[in-house]
Amino acid sequence: MALDLPDIGVPGDMSPEEMPDLLRYWYLGTRARHHMMLKRFSHVDAEISAERFRRILDIGSAWGYNVLVLARLGKAAVGMDLVPDQFGAGLRVARANGLDLAVVGADASCLPFASGEFDGITMVETFEHIFDADRKKAVAECRRVLRNGGRLVLSTPNHGSVVERFKRAAVRFPWLQRRLPTMCYPAETVGRAEYHPYRYHRPDPSGDIAKLLEDSGFKILKIKHFLFVLKNTPDFLYPAASGLERIAEHTPWVNRLAATVCVVAEKP
Repeated sequence: MALDLPDIGVPGDMSPEEMPDLLRYWYLGTRARHHMMLKRFSHVDAEISAERFRRILDIGSAWGYNVLVLARLGKAAVGMDLVPDQFGAGLRVARANGLDLAVVGADASCLPFASGEFDGITMVETFEHIFDADRKKAVAECRRVLRNGGRLVLSTPNHGSVVERFKRAAVRFPWLQRRLPTMCYPAETVGRAEYHPYRYHRPDPSGDIAKLLEDSGFKILKIKHFLFVLKNTPDFLYPAASGLERIAEHTPWVNRLAATVCVVAEKP
């Protein structure tokens, strides 16, 4: 189940050069990219839409889109990102919408919040950008700052999807990779010294993510797969692509090849 998200307007005097890529090329991008972005947030936010999930931490908030959406949905949301250089653009968007934007620059493996401070945590297309060796600490920190009964909801590229399987094959052939459209390829050999979240992409299988969460004291509530529209789909083909997506998402076994997996976990 997805959630209808409120519209977030962008100030008319904001030039494309002032916009972060995630605002310019995704939220304001082609129909396919806009659809992909909103679908991920709608599936994640649907899992913390109940009234009991009041105070929400959005990890990997970038320019703050989900913080603003959650505010419109009546939540008290705080955004957090390791790279805070998009906060300025987000504050401009927030002011244009008559909203406040609470954001902080911090590392997911060392959250600057009190234990039990949040009812829910959202993490949209962020987990795969956390340095692999830090993921266990990041999950433990999420559990610490959640109250009992709180939820962690994360979406991440599906390791078993057609797209990710193709990426893993492509990186073995540099000549092929150079001829393909720009995309996030797996970072298998990046060391900490070279690490940057925007250039680090390492999705884990959903079973591994679930095990990590369970080993850290979470209870898995559900795992869902969705999204088949490709980001480079031309606008004129988007209606057909979205129609085929609906069929694929409701077809057993085929839906396991979807581009995105969403894991919903609870702190008992």
